[in-house]
Amino acid sequence: MTRQGIPLVPDRGALAAADRRSLIRAFTAKALAPAPGEDAGEILRRAWPADREAELILRAAVSPTTTADFPAITTASVLPALAPMSASARLFVRCLQIDLAGISKVRVPYAAVAPQPGFIAEGGSAPVSQFSLAGVEVGPARKILIMAAVTGELEKATRETASTIVGNALANAVAKTVDAAAFDDVAADTTRPAGLLYNVTPLTAAATGTIAEMIAADIAALATAIADADISADDMVVVAAPAQAATLRVLAPSFANLIIGTTALAAGTVVGIAPAGVAVGYSGAPEIETSKQGLIHSEDTTPLAIGTAGSPPTVAAPTRSAFQSDLIVIRVRARCAWAALPGAVQFIETVGW
Repeated sequence: MTRQGIPLVPDRGALAAADRRSLIRAFTAKALAPAPGEDAGEILRRAWPADREAELILRAAVSPTTTADFPAITTASVLPALAPMSASARLFVRCLQIDLAGISKVRVPYAAVAPQPGFIAEGGSAPVSQFSLAGVEVGPARKILIMAAVTGELEKATRETASTIVGNALANAVAKTVDAAAFDDVAADTTRPAGLLYNVTPLTAAATGTIAEMIAADIAALATAIADADISADDMVVVAAPAQAATLRVLAPSFANLIIGTTALAAGTVVGIAPAGVAVGYSGAPEIETSKQGLIHSEDTTPLAIGTAGSPPTVAAPTRSAFQSDLIVIRVRARCAWAALPGAVQFIETVGW
């Protein structure tokens, strides 16, 4: 009898974790470089000599003379790697991916009217279905600017501790920056794409029954509204405020669809999203910069210019000097856009659970 070994199964989770580890190590080496222009690659090689992927990422991120010999690091791979547990990153990796590099807009078509074929009698004439097509535009890509500041004591920490700190700081910054824009109801303008809830009318929450019955009714209402738009709701992703996400996991453990909690949604809000009906576009490679001498406005929701001319002039507060406070400021600049087909996103406010 021939002996057979156990077949190896690829661990995609481990691969994603390794990619994120390399990315954060590259960022950490750049943050710990003694001064702008000095070789962060040497720090990387001393701390993690076997991490070839981190070295390639670092080279790509700082725009070398030629990138022909290095793998491209794109916004599409950076944002999920920076904050793999953020709601927007977990949702967008399941959506239609579009490359907007060198392109202003991409129109994603859908059938606005789709006639249903029927049965005909033997020898009868077959109907000719005429589809009415419409489309939504994805783009142009808008700039996302992610900033995080860590104290200079980072340089005294072990390299692994430093990479953990940098990774956590950037993950929090990404979650606040991207999640807040992705799940709001603000219209598109010259600086950002429309929030996924823009122009979406909220459904009515279930008002009677046990908590389990209200959960079932609300989730069914979300799925029904998506299906009524001729979009499959079988893989509907549920994004909810933290309390509702936790409640759904506890009281509906057999619910197989992905549940994501985010503080970007108001308490009591539950959103159903069909990934097939959402398109996400990314443009180019992200730019990664660090500074130990800049002046920053410490504000994570409505940052202002440091000083604005007027009568009287205004000054942003609180401001902090990276040099005076011994801070390392990390900035990641990327470009992306998204759009949803009509009906692909549905939500309910003030649910009873």
